[in-house]
Amino acid sequence: MQTLEKFIEPLYNGTPDTIKESLPALMNSIKMIHTIARYYNTNERMTGLLVKITNEMIANCGRNVLNFRKIKRGEAIKYNKNQSDDVLWVSEEYPPEELIPELRACIELNQAYQKQYQFTKERLMNMPKGKQFEFSTN
Repeated sequence: MQTLEKFIEPLYNGTPDTIKESLPALMNSIKMIHTIARYYNTNERMTGLLVKITNEMIANCGRNVLNFRKIKRGEAIKYNKNQSDDVLWVSEEYPPEELIPELRACIELNQAYQKQYQFTKERLMNMPKGKQFEFSTN
């Protein structure tokens, strides 16, 4: 799991763009863990790990969208689990021309994550003797 630590850190402290940059290395580490680690050699445990990673990406995108102005100013962000997204409709606080690029970055992260997962899965298929990614994409 220490292998993953440096690639998981952007999920908590990064932006969708920095997470997107770390996806190839993150997926490669997940592939190695699936192949080598005794605990994570089942589809259920690997699916659980991928679900946790996915959920943290979603949470990161939410934090970044709600706090993009603070992030750009370099301010520290306090995690507020109960923060409402109703404020996104207040165009004085969240002008569409500033908000839309933030939302687009989250969509691009999702697309890059799915693409990197498929790429890793296809690479493993080319090595038929190795362990395969046979996890539900749901």
